[in-house]
Amino acid sequence: MKIFNTTLLTCGLCCVTLPLLADQTLTIPPLKIKAPATGLVPAGDWTAPDGDLDYSATKKRALAAEVAGKTAEALTAWERVIDRTVCTADDRAEARAHIKELRPKVAPNTDPAKAKKWPVLALIYKEVKIPGTPGKPEGYHRVMEKTDIETIAKELAGWRDLVFEFSSGSLLLDFDAVLVEKPLTSMKSEGGKYNVDRTDALPDASPYIEKKKYDTVISYAKYRNGKGPNLPRPHWVAATFPRTREFNDAGYIMIPWGEDYPFVGKGELWGEMELHEWLHQMDVVIHRTLGYPPGVAQNPDSGGSDREYVRPSKIRTWAYFYRHIMAEHITRQVWTEVSIRRSPSQGEKPGL
Repeated sequence: MKIFNTTLLTCGLCCVTLPLLADQTLTIPPLKIKAPATGLVPAGDWTAPDGDLDYSATKKRALAAEVAGKTAEALTAWERVIDRTVCTADDRAEARAHIKELRPKVAPNTDPAKAKKWPVLALIYKEVKIPGTPGKPEGYHRVMEKTDIETIAKELAGWRDLVFEFSSGSLLLDFDAVLVEKPLTSMKSEGGKYNVDRTDALPDASPYIEKKKYDTVISYAKYRNGKGPNLPRPHWVAATFPRTREFNDAGYIMIPWGEDYPFVGKGELWGEMELHEWLHQMDVVIHRTLGYPPGVAQNPDSGGSDREYVRPSKIRTWAYFYRHIMAEHITRQVWTEVSIRRSPSQGEKPGL
């Protein structure tokens, strides 16, 4: 798998709910919910109380619950070490080691209605028509094929399914997916490479973001194959702005689409590319917006240096590293809190 370049980072359930406006909407395949394994312990009440808990007492309660065979209670207590106690990075690493063993034994939520919703606006440009310049008089013209659009729908569905599964059913992406009819005629050019920058997508996003608050906006524009010269693609596979003023603080993901995307045929999972980029936004949201200490989330680029996860030699996907981030670093409680807009009631988060 390619590790996606993120230099820009540092500088419904199944179909659309918005009115059509001038654009068409894209139907996304229904949510796939994996049946929990038999014999799992019911999750019970795992929600966190307000305020900080004492680290030593919480750890003691977690260990006692494990000894007593109270698996769900032990999992919850170790999660409280991470999200409700003032403790060190080593303390949180110890908690994650226990969570890794306990999480597969506790039933996840499988009811989408009980999950927190994360609204996403997806802009799929059906046509790119960049005017010519003195150096390139013919310009660039690209059109999404039917197969492109069908594949993107599968990608969005896969992304949503992975988020729901890896968050133990705590979070559900809620899509409004739009097939933009008007050709995209303006793209940012850097070093002769083009990308759909925020200001390029803003005219098409504005009618939607004025009606609804989104947490993420994602765009797809066609670059390769078809008739005429290929549109020069950036050196990165995909890129993310974790927060944007242009889109009412929503994060923004750019996908320079070509027929070599996605990389499912090379061992990746459906939606893995989008999940990777979105986890960059989660890294910022959890640490900066929510105020949790470093390490409660994780940079998705760091799979090769994370000592807690070792990718099997025969596995090409990094999706299971992302599951490690979402199921062991980030607690179920934190998944119910994620938002690009900090709530006054959230207060300061504990941690060192």
